[in-house]
Amino acid sequence: MLIEALLDPRRTRHFSARDWHRVLLQAREHGLLAKLDARLTAADLFAPAPYKARAHLHAARIAVASSQTAVRFEVNRILRALGGTDMPLLLMKGAAYLHAGLPPAAGRFVGDVDLMVPRARIDELEQLLAGRGWACAELDSYDQRYYREWTHEIPPMQHPERDTPVDIHHTIAPLTSRVHPDAAAILAASLPLSDPRLRVMAPADMVLHSAVHLFNDEVSMPLRDLFDLHDLLCHFGPDPVFWDRLLERARLHGLQRVLYHLLRHSRQLLGTPVPPRMLDATAHAAPSLMVRPLIGGLLQRQFAPVARPGDAMAKGLAAHLLYLRAHWLRMPVRLLLPHLAHKTFKRWRGAEGGST
Repeated sequence: MLIEALLDPRRTRHFSARDWHRVLLQAREHGLLAKLDARLTAADLFAPAPYKARAHLHAARIAVASSQTAVRFEVNRILRALGGTDMPLLLMKGAAYLHAGLPPAAGRFVGDVDLMVPRARIDELEQLLAGRGWACAELDSYDQRYYREWTHEIPPMQHPERDTPVDIHHTIAPLTSRVHPDAAAILAASLPLSDPRLRVMAPADMVLHSAVHLFNDEVSMPLRDLFDLHDLLCHFGPDPVFWDRLLERARLHGLQRVLYHLLRHSRQLLGTPVPPRMLDATAHAAPSLMVRPLIGGLLQRQFAPVARPGDAMAKGLAAHLLYLRAHWLRMPVRLLLPHLAHKTFKRWRGAEGGST
């Protein structure tokens, strides 16, 4: 019901009080309450909604506006900290949608600033920010090594006067993962914003980055991220060159299977207008016939709003299995098993300390 309301807000005209209650719960669960508000407002359907529904939607609107203001200010402070350096910043995900004025920004909560710079300059950026008050999260030596040697980013940084984390990346997938996107090509193809120090990924790279995050990582709001991608595909899709470029960049970055999952799940669940030729062109990247139903079912489950009491347990199991799959894709076995053992021991120590 939530998906239908977001895709066609006119359906809400016929909602009962029970329908509204269910949709609001689902929207809150998936971080889509403010997006529902934005789509109702754009369709002039906010006022006809029940008073209690409007109150929840309006509160979500305020929270999203506050988060976006905080992110804009944080980016402004980062640029100020860079001074006269020649380091352009590539904004990613929510911060990119916001600063580029792209459709996913409407009603989207943006909790942090994700940005990317060349790996050779990431230490320089960290030092510049540290000199202006930002500090990395306090982590033990293992986690410091995990971030700096194995992942695609350094530990999150945050200024003590503000609550907005800054995640600094040098590529779009962990260094130890099974996919190895071409970071230099992403930076070279990026597009400047009105402030030339800020850049965003080219359309095809932007879609693939969000898709690899959604389909290869564990994510807290998968349906929200799928709607982001739906909005991007609808926005860029009218240009036929975009689809050819998407195939080309997927081959370059080794993300054909990610693109396969994106096109099929977005089309099946959200009705995204994907050209049939794109489905044909990515069919070779499908998982094996034995694995395909399992992976497809798990991915579908994570996107589905909870509608019945039994759904929550099934969804929790699917989320756990996808969590294990994300780690399997992220690290080779020789690193994965010690990593999981370390995390399990650390969690056990924390629980033990909390119980004394």
